[in-house]
Amino acid sequence: MTEDDQAGPRRRDAAATRESLLTAARSLIARDGVAAVSTRDVATAAGANQALVYRYFGSKEALLVEALSPTEPDSTIADTPLDALPHTLLRRALDPDAPAEIRASSMSTLVAGAGTELVRTIARERIHAGFTTQLAGRLDGPDAELRAELVAALLAGIASLRDQIGTRAMAGADLDVLAGYVDRMVAPLLVD
Repeated sequence: MTEDDQAGPRRRDAAATRESLLTAARSLIARDGVAAVSTRDVATAAGANQALVYRYFGSKEALLVEALSPTEPDSTIADTPLDALPHTLLRRALDPDAPAEIRASSMSTLVAGAGTELVRTIARERIHAGFTTQLAGRLDGPDAELRAELVAALLAGIASLRDQIGTRAMAGADLDVLAGYVDRMVAPLLVD
């Protein structure tokens, strides 16, 4: 018998377990949507006990808030030239190879899960921070905040029709063709 065996059960690394739960939640959200995710599913996917979800996050809602939040600050809206912004945001929103943490926190995921006040609050905060504040601050002319939120609505709607609903034309559209239309639709919103 080794010294480790005599010491009792091996202790889990709390930080690794917490991160494993977050990773599992993001993967499940990206695959199934927010509404379909349960703490039991998250724990099972992470190879952990369901009680650990509550131990590390306190509640399902706290887990979801963290899982739906981007892992890194996003400077795309602030740093991308305005004429390239619609194309850039659309490609990022529709990238099927994006990591689960990106897909789980995408606007289309938030819109699809907006049946709860928690997800609506997260979506409002993200739209406000990225579009209502950052993008509107870059726009000249009247109704900058409204125009910025219209850009958000257009992009979230396209991503939802393509990914969650899967309408025939939108889901089957070549990304370059779709991006060309989006560029032309958004251009008037970005200039005074």
